[in-house]
Amino acid sequence: MYSKKLKIVFLTADCSEQGTYLRFHNIARGLVELGHVVSIFCVDFTDNAQSRTETRDDVLYSILKCSKGKSVFGSINHPITSLRRVFDNFPACDIVHVFQPFLSVYLPWKFNLKKKATISFFDWDDLWVDDLRDREKRNFQGKWDYKLKGLFEKKIPATNHNMTVCSNFLKRLAIERGASQVEVVPNGCWEYEVPGKLLSRQKLGLREDAAYMGFMGRTGFELHWCFDALEECIQLGIPVRFALCGPKKDVLEGIPPRVLESIDYLGNLTPMETRYFAAAMDLGLLPLMKTEFNESRFLIKFAEYMVVGLSVLCSEVGEMNGYGKNFPWVIKAGTTQPEWTRAFVQAAKMVMAKQLAKVDRDIVLSILSWKNISKQMEQLYLQKLSEKINDRAKTLDTSISSLAKSS
Repeated sequence: MYSKKLKIVFLTADCSEQGTYLRFHNIARGLVELGHVVSIFCVDFTDNAQSRTETRDDVLYSILKCSKGKSVFGSINHPITSLRRVFDNFPACDIVHVFQPFLSVYLPWKFNLKKKATISFFDWDDLWVDDLRDREKRNFQGKWDYKLKGLFEKKIPATNHNMTVCSNFLKRLAIERGASQVEVVPNGCWEYEVPGKLLSRQKLGLREDAAYMGFMGRTGFELHWCFDALEECIQLGIPVRFALCGPKKDVLEGIPPRVLESIDYLGNLTPMETRYFAAAMDLGLLPLMKTEFNESRFLIKFAEYMVVGLSVLCSEVGEMNGYGKNFPWVIKAGTTQPEWTRAFVQAAKMVMAKQLAKVDRDIVLSILSWKNISKQMEQLYLQKLSEKINDRAKTLDTSISSLAKSS
């Protein structure tokens, strides 16, 4: 088995601390803790950003500022930024891992970094183009983004390089599109000392004695399922509250006043603050409509709820459903809104009666810790490097044999 300190480059589109960032950064952090050198090359799309280098959790970031024209081309598929990245000063490395099917990572890999890496990997953790996303094609920017995302979602698996995905749904789709080496790598959580529920509620300004069902993060379609189910609980006299962080405040528009009175909206929290949020809840919520997009995903909050000992009410959709079948503290909530509402009401009754199953954190961490996920990635890298060395040795032996016969 190939064994040494690896030089690894992650090539990503965005440095903002959300979405896929929470996947590649935590895997990189775990690889650094294992003794490897990881550099992440990405882009800052915020206004007045500057190109720079910085260190986050001992991971070196090389950050390029986005070119002008975001209002026309958007950010992740910006053609000028993508071309500028082709000429970035990438180091020679053992592994390059490219994240997401975007122009701004494909071009610099294809025309620069591919030549400097011994092995290339692609990571795919969202299905960007499906029927429900036709709405993104209304203006030029939306059409441009939609077309390029669709192009690279088909093109990258067909390159026949090593792929990592976050779900079995994406693995099957990648293989259908030509990939032959695909590994499922889930999203996870870090082990940490969980803050107390009372302290967490005081820090966030939540009611100390209330029963809370909570959702953190963003969701495209399903948040109103929670509002409607909460209204059902109010009508039945079940006094649970709903805490929410992540979405913009306009998600609350149109909600009846008596429902709003049972909602605690906390705005956008930092990754560290979401630890207090999860610790403050009595039950975590994961509503998911049954779409190809949701089937492709592995939401990071699934593990982040459970690592604080929080039971989860989760739709039976996507990769989380496979894990949830084996976790008694995951309450199954079907695939439709009526099923979600029924499960929500029943779960609210269980919260009030303190009848939720106890979470076994050791089991969760043994399966979904970033530490173990990073070890999985390390072994995958080492395996592919060993195979590469063996292939080169076989080629050399064949050449020597041919020379010997000819002489």
